[in-house]
Order: sequence, then structure tokens, then C-alpha cells
Amino acid sequence: MMRWLYAKGDNNHRQIKMDPVSEGYTLYQRPPNGRYYVQYSIKGQGQQRLSLGTSDPIEAERRAQSKWIKACALAEVGLSVNKKHFEKIAEEFIAGIELAVQRGEKAEYHAKQYPMIVRRYFVEHFKGKLMSALKADDIDEYWDFRKEYWITGPGSKNPLIEYTRMIKGEKTRVFRPVKEGYPSKSTLHKESLLLRQLFEFGQRRGYVIEIPEIHAPKDKRRKDNSRPGFTWEEFMHLKSVSEDRVREYELSQGDPTGKNQKTYQDRLRLHCFCMIAAFTGMRPTELFNLSWGDIEARKIHAENGELCDVTVMQVRGKGKEREMAAMPETLTFINLLKSLFYVATGRMPMDSDPVFFNHEGKRIRSFKIGLANLLIAADLREARNGKLRDSFSFRHFYITQQIREGVGHHLLGRNVGTSSKMIDAYYSKIRPTDEIAQLIPDWSKKRLLQYRRK
Repeated sequence: MMRWLYAKGDNNHRQIKMDPVSEGYTLYQRPPNGRYYVQYSIKGQGQQRLSLGTSDPIEAERRAQSKWIKACALAEVGLSVNKKHFEKIAEEFIAGIELAVQRGEKAEYHAKQYPMIVRRYFVEHFKGKLMSALKADDIDEYWDFRKEYWITGPGSKNPLIEYTRMIKGEKTRVFRPVKEGYPSKSTLHKESLLLRQLFEFGQRRGYVIEIPEIHAPKDKRRKDNSRPGFTWEEFMHLKSVSEDRVREYELSQGDPTGKNQKTYQDRLRLHCFCMIAAFTGMRPTELFNLSWGDIEARKIHAENGELCDVTVMQVRGKGKEREMAAMPETLTFINLLKSLFYVATGRMPMDSDPVFFNHEGKRIRSFKIGLANLLIAADLREARNGKLRDSFSFRHFYITQQIREGVGHHLLGRNVGTSSKMIDAYYSKIRPTDEIAQLIPDWSKKRLLQYRRK
């Protein structure tokens, strides 16, 4: 079958030869004496089978022709003939993610995080719409909806995020308050990638032909996204203040309730956490995931030729694992934590026991309050740029110190689990005056001006 389209010109008519989007349709009845169905193929979209909802052959012919003509018209303008709503495609996408996690093809966090994002934001905004009908303008409207979701949108009425967690072997609903403010640039970027994956899934299933442009809105303001760290002097001051705070509660005389002793142990655990974080550069999540079986002591020859003990850790976080070398200083604090574990539980830790634990020997996930109090006591809570220091500041300190000592970005990046590009962008903020001696070399090997005082 061949069609001809006539377009009006200035003085005459010209013919434009076009390929048909469909070769016609087939009408059939199934089962015998039952309802009629229509079947047709659309170029680039495969076969379509639809129920006509009637057993009358004349009415079935009329409906079949009507559906076929509409499908051809949609295909002509580049639209999908599959009329499946966005939320149904989204649920298929989620089911695929959960199945991939069960098979071990994707990390577990995909099944924990992505379905919640898809349902809360994507489905909430696009529900009731066909994926094939969504265009770039609809995506732009979505970003406005997403930015306002927790401020003036649906989330403002109940600003809590719900999680399902396994607690003592049972599924438990956990709620946490949403951070105040608009979503960050990195959050919107990650969600834009997930939204694109959803559209690509729909395209593979034949629900959509063309994917609209999906880009998170750009923030054109210039920002310093580097994390606040410590100078060496600030870190040593923090170390000294932390040690003084531990000594305040070291003696337990006149403490029948044991309250002071618990405070002493809490502050000592916090001190160990700060020192290990500073001498490893590990992320807080990686530190709290540490078990004793992840730590190994090795002997190596140092730069001066002496044999020394070093600590090697198996690190897990952000869905990845790596082996990292810690500074030898960490051994002291690891041994302290072993002693504290014995005091808390009456036994030495096994490989599966947590490195950071509470008074019952169970894994803890945060030193947020204790660390904030320590930083305030040391007058280091707020950095010069107004940003608040937290447990990530030790990572910044470690990376900066290693760069000062000449450790290469590539090797350093592998050790701390990031790229050299990220180190340059967020961590490597050494002030020029910190390396002032390197910035004033004697070019002529003889100073042109005798600036030294005699």
C-alpha cells in the first residue's frame, strides 16, 4: 500500500512520496462467537492488539477502523500509540529494580532509595498523564514542583520521610524530619539521572518513542562547595581540648550511679572516633560500618628504613568496598576502643562486632551531638566562611595534610575512595600562604634586593 500527500505550492501542486506507518489491520474473533479483536503493526512500534468490546461484526469493523486511523495519526506526528499511564510504567520500573537487587545485579541501596523517590516525586507530579505525551515543558514544570515539594507543596503538610528498616528481625516504619530548605544541586542532578532511566525504560518497552530533554536546572550562582576542615594547629587544639574533656570524668570516686563513668567512656569513644577519622580520612558512614574483622595490622618498612606497624582496613560505604591504608597513629585509638569494648561487654570483640559501639556493645550510627559539643568547647564549630564543621571535616583535614606532604592525587583518591577531580573541586583548598616558601624562590639565585634585616 502506498500513499501520496499533496502539498499546495505557489503556482502548482507537488507530490511528496511517503512510506505508510501501517499496512492495514486484521479483524478476528476469539473465542468463536466471542468478542472481536483488532491487530495491526505500526512502524517502529511493533504489533498492537486491542479488544473492540463487541461481538457485532459491523460494529467491530467500525471500531477497528477508527482505532487504526487514530493510531496512524499518532504515529505520523511521532507519538506512541501505547496509552499507558506514567504511574503504571513507574511501577514496572520499580519492580525491575527490586528484581535486579534480588539477583545481585544492583546494589541494595537501589531498592531502598529509588522506589521512594519515584513514587514520592515523579508519580506524584505525573500521575494521570501518559508518558508518551510528556514534553520538555512538562519536565520544566516538574522541577518547580520538586523544589517546592517540602516548602509549599504536598510535603509541607507532613514534613517527614518514612523508611522501612529491619529492627530486631521485624520490619519497622521509621520517620525522620526533612532538612529545611530547597533540594541541593547534587540531589536534583541525581534525581534527573533516575528520571531519565525511567524514560529510557519506557522507551525500551515501547511506551514512548522520543525522550524529552531531562536536565536538572542549573544554579548559576558561584558557590564554594568545599567542606570546612582544620589547619594543623586547629586540629592539635581540638585534640588537646578533647583530652581535657575526657580527663574531667576519668575518676569515678563518689559516683555511685556510674553516671560520670558513662560520660567518661562516651567522651573517650568520641575522642577515638575523631582521631581515627582524622588519620584515615574515612567518611562517617564508612567509620560506623567498620567491624573488627575489617581491621588488619601489617608490618612494613617505612621511608626511613625502619620496620613499623600499619593498619589496613576493609572499607564499606556508598554501595562500594575498598581496601585502605590508615596512618600508624590509628593503632593507639583502635587498642583503646578494644579496651572499652571489653569494659562494656566483659569480653574481647569478635570479627563481627562493631568498632564504634554504645554501652551495650551495639553498633552506633552517630556522634553528632557529642561532636558538636566538643567543637563548641574548642571554639571550632564555625569555620571562617560561616560553615559549620562536622564529622566530614576530618576527611577534609586528612586529604589536605596528605597533599601537603606530597602524596599524589591519584593514589590518595584510591585510598579515600574518590577521584582526583573531586579532590581538586572539594578538598584541595590549601591557602597560598601555607606554602609561602615555595612561592618566593630566588629566580636569579641572588636576590636583586637585599630585603633581609641586618
